[in-house]
Amino acid sequence: LSICAKLNTLECRGCPLVTSLGIAAIAVGCKQLFKLDIKKCYNVNDFGAIPLAHFSQNLRQVNLSYTSITDVGLLSLASISCLQNMTILHLKGLSPRGLAAALLACGGLTKVKLHSSFKLLLPPLLFEHLEARGCIFQWRAKVFQDEFEDSKCWKLQLEEMNNDA
Repeated sequence: LSICAKLNTLECRGCPLVTSLGIAAIAVGCKQLFKLDIKKCYNVNDFGAIPLAHFSQNLRQVNLSYTSITDVGLLSLASISCLQNMTILHLKGLSPRGLAAALLACGGLTKVKLHSSFKLLLPPLLFEHLEARGCIFQWRAKVFQDEFEDSKCWKLQLEEMNNDA
């Protein structure tokens, strides 16, 4: 995919073989990337987010849910000036302070989906400030689904396919 220079939208949800190295290669080769959804790509971490921040300056929408991106990676993505929409659910290495710093640094945000636990962990003034800048927050109370549940699902789907053959 990294040689598809005109690639502007990539959705690769739940792909355990997608890694930070692959995301970095896509970031370098696909500079027109506009929308990226890597939800449940557990092997994507800060080593994928940092090149994404550097090379994907056209990125407007990103779903990082259930990845291994930490405060460092999220803060690096905040440097993308045209980033408008982020979904950030269940990032294992995300702290309230790191999230607050990234949200403040990301000046063009218009919509953010977060886990409802952050609503109590961050100061209300932060949300008031961001809402005054035009950002809408959507709160989700989804229970964490770990990768073993997804692996089990993939295994069952493969077994079904083999049985049908």
